[in-house]
Amino acid sequence: MSLPMSCPVCGGSVFALGAEVFDDRYGEPNRYQLACCNSCGHVATEPRFHEADLPRLYGTYYPRKKIRAFDVTAQAAEVRSSFASLKRWWNGTNNQGQYTVRSGEIMLDVGCGSGVSLLEAKALGATAFGIEADPNVKPIAAALGLKIHFGSLQDKPFPDQSFDLIVMNQVIEHLPDPDLTLQTLRERLMPNGRMVLVFPNTASLWRRLSGSRWINWHIPYHLHHFDRKSFTRMAKHCGLEVVRSRTITPNVWTLLQLRANRYQPQRGQPSPIWMVANRSESAPVTARKFGPLRGLIRVGALSLFAVFNRIVDLFGMGDSLLVELRRSEQ
Repeated sequence: MSLPMSCPVCGGSVFALGAEVFDDRYGEPNRYQLACCNSCGHVATEPRFHEADLPRLYGTYYPRKKIRAFDVTAQAAEVRSSFASLKRWWNGTNNQGQYTVRSGEIMLDVGCGSGVSLLEAKALGATAFGIEADPNVKPIAAALGLKIHFGSLQDKPFPDQSFDLIVMNQVIEHLPDPDLTLQTLRERLMPNGRMVLVFPNTASLWRRLSGSRWINWHIPYHLHHFDRKSFTRMAKHCGLEVVRSRTITPNVWTLLQLRANRYQPQRGQPSPIWMVANRSESAPVTARKFGPLRGLIRVGALSLFAVFNRIVDLFGMGDSLLVELRRSEQ
């Protein structure tokens, strides 16, 4: 563990150590700090992991061990259901790059998780490849015949293949060297290809309201913490330009944030909030899990959150940023 501190945004090497933080979800026991670059203000997690540490970290603590292939196929089938796009917009679950894929394109999802995005892309008419560090996903990939490389981008998977679309859904913040990753991915794009990345937005309203209790610090799994300005600057250094961006806040994130603000986590202990939320990878908190009355209350709360979040997103202050990148003209 513990890479030398270097800033992927400006290249600076002097960081001011700030708040002490720990894993408030899954019980990883170590202590960490939020470190701020003295030159540009970028925030990173200290100490920082090596790429080789990630399979052990995720294989031990991340909650994908109980996901079944059936759950993945059932979730993916919803992508072609009636009013699917409208439902995703209302729920704030359209913060996923695979929904921008076009029929006939070849897509790579870096950090594809359970593989549901690959099935969704296939249902939308694309050919899909994935890269995943978590070994818990191997049985799902085998059962569903998914084209997933287990390892990292540095292994140079699918060496003869270029891509129309490269997706990273809530992944870039997990990587020790996000700038090197962007540079490598740039070379895998077809001439008119694009990249769509989604990641937490440190300039969000919920981050400002929740401070160190913000659920998207997600220590130690999130190693870098971006806002629109810092990410755009890093992308420019990597030969990429942001052609469009917007914020999207999943309604369930708001529910979980409010619950997290009330719960006092214990270092080294898994949180019951996240054990319930992660019964499936998309973390739906559904009425049927809690009984009729409590279920109705939750449905009502999520509806209120939907109205609030869609307004917040209009002002660019939502909890996650979706950015589309293309090679810059230089």
